[in-house]
Amino acid sequence: MIYEIRIYALTVGGVAEFEKNFGAVAENRMKVSKLVGFFHSEIGDLNRVMHIWEYESAEHRAKVRAETMKQPWWPPKGNESIMLKQASKIATCPPFRPQPRSGSLGGVYEFRTYTVIPGKMGEVISRWTQHLPAREALSPLAACFTTDMGPLNEFIHVWPYKDLNHRDEIRNASHKLPNWPPGSRPFLMSQNSEIWAPASFSPLH
Repeated sequence: MIYEIRIYALTVGGVAEFEKNFGAVAENRMKVSKLVGFFHSEIGDLNRVMHIWEYESAEHRAKVRAETMKQPWWPPKGNESIMLKQASKIATCPPFRPQPRSGSLGGVYEFRTYTVIPGKMGEVISRWTQHLPAREALSPLAACFTTDMGPLNEFIHVWPYKDLNHRDEIRNASHKLPNWPPGSRPFLMSQNSEIWAPASFSPLH
């Protein structure tokens, strides 16, 4: 499987209208291919939405996109004037989390994006494979991605929490674990953290 992570920057105050328009056709769109999740930014750069799609392959993605563009309901009506910028990444999942989870996992999602030193992604994955089970005893990892197209060498891990207080509680507990963080810091160039909230129609919520 491959995953497309699409992030749109919107006009100030445009998130509610964008989600309303998208939500009106989301059921039709999800019949064509799987939506992993749909979110809007809460902490970090604001006025953004993110949608993550699962495809069998690059060929499947191209076929789905061609098919949806033939539909009268796609793209969602009214969103053209709200969008300012679009960005897309193509990613895969590492063996320790081969597919994203689904269902009700939390009210907020922390997307942590680490830029890995070129050639060292294998080292990061090895350490996560070894030490993630202890961390997941505290709270689940919703998804993990490594980028193949777009910005390269990105390691993206997604953590759901009930709220920001719950996040603080879990992170404080995780720092008491003997092997967390899992020893991957020497292989990282940078780290970024953002908080996103799921839309009402998001499969991850």
